[in-house]
Parts: sequence; structure tokens; C-alpha cells
Amino acid sequence: MHDLPIYDGEPKVEPVVLLVEDSAALSRLLRLSISQKLDCSVIECKSYAEAVATISAAQVTVAVTGLNLPDAPSGQILHLLSENKIPTILFSASVVEDLVLNYASRRLIDYIVKESPGAVDRVAATVCRVVANGSTSALVVDDMTAARSELVSFLRRQNFRVFAARTGRDALRILAENPGVEIVVTDYFMPDMDGFELTKQIRRRFTSDRMRIIGVSASGDRHLSASFLKAGASDFIYRPFLPEELQCRIDNNVETLLQLKRLRYLAERDPLTSLYNRRAFFEQADAHLRSLSRPQEGGSTGTVAIIDIDHFKSINDNYGHEIGDIVLKTLAATFQEISQSAEVVTSRLGGEEFALLMRTHSLTQGIAILEKMLAEIREIRFTSTKGEFTVTASAGIVEIEVGESLDNQLNAADQMLYLAKKQGRNQICSNLLFSPPA
Repeated sequence: MHDLPIYDGEPKVEPVVLLVEDSAALSRLLRLSISQKLDCSVIECKSYAEAVATISAAQVTVAVTGLNLPDAPSGQILHLLSENKIPTILFSASVVEDLVLNYASRRLIDYIVKESPGAVDRVAATVCRVVANGSTSALVVDDMTAARSELVSFLRRQNFRVFAARTGRDALRILAENPGVEIVVTDYFMPDMDGFELTKQIRRRFTSDRMRIIGVSASGDRHLSASFLKAGASDFIYRPFLPEELQCRIDNNVETLLQLKRLRYLAERDPLTSLYNRRAFFEQADAHLRSLSRPQEGGSTGTVAIIDIDHFKSINDNYGHEIGDIVLKTLAATFQEISQSAEVVTSRLGGEEFALLMRTHSLTQGIAILEKMLAEIREIRFTSTKGEFTVTASAGIVEIEVGESLDNQLNAADQMLYLAKKQGRNQICSNLLFSPPA
């Protein structure tokens, strides 16, 4: 029998941070520091009673609290937050040894001493990390129920979205069904395949910049760590582990993923419009063409389109390059908004020229998307020191031909664009259909 995936739901649109602090000055300092780093709603409470009322009225993402409050002098606030399953950061003048040793069992995600250097900034950074975890999915793989539950509970306290599997085969199935998983924590000993083999199979499908794998084992074999890493794991930890050590290792791997995502985003995006750049578009289009080994019976092979802003040089000449950049960014945002809902890859090839890859759209469907884009462009009014003005665009679109190179597909779309320009601009042309302006 398979484990049902354990999943925490979608990340909240606006995170809610609960500050429980009886010092008004310190509470204000924390609120300002968190607000500068994170777009969120911060609710301040100075007592246990106010915290009770807030928790009953709001869905709290993460809490920051002191240990003792005027109306709860013995740490009752921690019990309240734990009961309500709220990830909690303890920010206290003193942290007792019991909390240091058993903070994970108290549902604490971290503890920070107020007098430590940069304590307020550390709290804000930890809040940001916990909120970011809400959009990260993790998979725990372990055939032992108790060990699996321990790891699942730990990750859920850190605000991760968590799946669980008993076997390597279950793990591969969950990964196939949930491509958004980015962290895998796997045991070594399992009934169908060991952690080494699972790691190798995962690595055949996901590179280390897309997925981090952390091996765990209670074995006394000190060679396991090296074997896991050689198999493709990103990290390894022996059981029994200190919760803090596990947390630090997971945090470091998540931070590595975030840095790699930032680098990948910068490498793939046009700096002005934030659309995919030419190189990224060619990579995605080439991958789609390679997937079309033969014509799809009864289905579409997709379409490729090129959009060009009409008379863009005159816009730069008459209104200035700064206004020209605003036009490019505004139109790119329009393309992106429509493309996201239609699952279309949109890029800026260069200058005022944009390319669209519609993997699953027929020619008729692709033309409908382009018509919507061009219609919205015509409605946009731009303002400059010389007055208001509007712009139009032309487009060429072709259905993808299986076996043809990407250059040939784009050349065909470019020829249709040339036809649209020649026949008066502000329209769409295809090799099968001519669509005049609305």
C-alpha cells in the first residue's frame, strides 16, 4: 500500500507574521526590519491574550515571540503557538537549556538570543526563509514509519510542503507526478532499492541545480556519506542527528537552490522586459522540436509566431528612447499576461521583435491568441511630453513542420510577418489564413 502524499497546500498569497513582544520599541524595530525584507502583513501583540485573539482571527504564517509575557510568565505562549501548529521563532533574552536541546519538539523553527550581534536582522532573515519555504516542496523517503514521520514533521514545522514515500519506487512515482519537488531526503536502507540507487535514478532525471538530495542513515558505516555523495547526493547526515544540524543542512541546500534559480533567471531573461531572451527561447523551441519525432495523429504539433511593433523607430525618434523602452516593457507585460494563461513561451528576440512558442496550439488557436494580444496593444495609451499616442503591432505565424529546423520554422514565420507589414501592418498573416485588423 502506498503512502498518500503529505501536502501542506498552496503557499499563502500574503504571508501573515505574528509578533508577540511586550516591548513596544523592540516590536516596532522587528516590524520595520521584517517589512523591509518581505512583502507581508505584520500583526503586533504585546500579551498572551492579544495573541490568542489574533490567532483565532487570522491565518498566521510564522510567529516571532519572546519566552515570557506579563500575562504568561512561564512560556505558555510557546504551548499556544505549538497547539495551533504555527511555525515559531523564539526571540528571547535568555534561552533555557531544555529549549536548546528540545526546540524541535516544541515546534520551534529557530531560537535567537536578543543580545546576540545582528539579532533583529537574523530574525527578519529567518522569517523570510520560513515564508520562502512555503513555496518549496520536499519529499521524504523512508520505509520506517517512525523515522519517516519524524522527518515529515520536522519539514512541516519549517513550513515546507511535504510528500512522503515508503519505497524508492513510490518516490520515483511521486517525483514524476509532482515535478515541483526540489528537496529529497532519503534513507539508505529500503526494501526495493537502496538510497544509492534511488539517488542515481533521480540524478538521471534531475540535475543538482534543479533538485537537492540529502541522504540519511542510522548505519555505523562511515563510508556511507562518501558513497551517497558519489552517487549524486548533495549532502548527507547520520542518525541520530541534532535537529539544528539537519535544519542548517536543509537551509544551506535551499539557499543553494535559490542562488542557482537567480543565476538561471538572469541567464534566461531579457534585462529590459524580463521575457525569455533569444538563447532561452531557442533552447525551449529546440527541445519541443526534438520531442516531435513523428507527426501527432489528430493533434497539433504547435505553432511559432513572431510579433513586431509597427514603426518602432519613429517612436524612438519622436518621443525618445526612454519612452521607447516603456513601450517595449508595457507590451512585453501584455504578452506575458496573456501567455501565462495560455501556456505559451514568450521571448524578446531583439529590438522590437518578439517570438512565441505555442507547443499545443493549432494554427487557429494560435491566431486567436495573437488577435487578443494585438487588440489589447491597440487599446494602450502612452503618455509623453509631446502628448498621448498609441501603437500597433504585426504578426506572422506558422504551424510547426515536423522534421524542419528551428531556423526554417522562424524564417517561415518571419515571411508571414513581412507579408503582414507589406499589406498595411496592424494585422496577422499565416500560410493558411490572413487576418485583417479589427
